[in-house]
Amino acid sequence: MTDDEYAAALESERAERNARTKYMVREDDDAFQLVRRNGAGMGWGVNRYISRETADLAAAFLNRLKEDEA
Repeated sequence: MTDDEYAAALESERAERNARTKYMVREDDDAFQLVRRNGAGMGWGVNRYISRETADLAAAFLNRLKEDEA
């Protein structure tokens, strides 16, 4: 395997891992719930926020952190 093939394989694996999990915000009564969704579309609540801006910021941060770890 050449260096270019190895780099392409790593990038493909990273992209696949990133596609599996995503953090998103869902409106829930009088609050906003941070939800973690897996590749199968199943989701579960992680935390609740009063402010939409704070919930969006947390989701963006976690999604970016997930990308950096992959």
